[in-house]
Amino acid sequence: MAPNNTTSDGYEYGPTVNGKMYLSLLYHRGKGSQKKHMWDIDIVEPDDEYDIFHNSDKHDMYDSNRDYWGVLEKGKAKIGTKGERISKFECPSNETDVWHGYPLFTHEERQGKRNSLPSNFDLLVERWMKFDLITQELGKKILREKI
Repeated sequence: MAPNNTTSDGYEYGPTVNGKMYLSLLYHRGKGSQKKHMWDIDIVEPDDEYDIFHNSDKHDMYDSNRDYWGVLEKGKAKIGTKGERISKFECPSNETDVWHGYPLFTHEERQGKRNSLPSNFDLLVERWMKFDLITQELGKKILREKI
C-alpha cells in the first residue's frame, strides 16, 4: 500500500482494518540518530513496514501493554540492520496519535535494556506459534531468550 501522505517525519499510512494510523519514521530508516533501532532498508521498504503493522493489528498480535508485535514472512526474514526478526509497535499515549514501530531483539527487552516485556509475553508467543503467525523455530528461540 502506498502512503497517504509524506511528512518531514516520514510516511503516513492507514487506516488499518481496526482504524489505526501508522507513520514510518525516517529516524528508524537511517535518517537520524544511530542509537535508534533501524529497519534494514534493503529488505523493508516503508510499505512493507506498514504491512507488518497492519498484519499485527489484523491478527491482534498485542500484549497486555497494548503494544503490537510483528514479523515478516513468519519471522524468517531479518528486518533490522542488526539481524532482528521481530518488531515492536508501541501503543501511543493518546488514542488519536499515529503508531510507529522498529525492529528489536526480544532478549534485550526481557533483560531490561529497553522496556521490560509484559508478564503475558510468553503466552503471546505461544499463541503466535499455535496460529502459525511465526515459525515454531523463531517462537522457541524467543521463549529460550535467544533472539
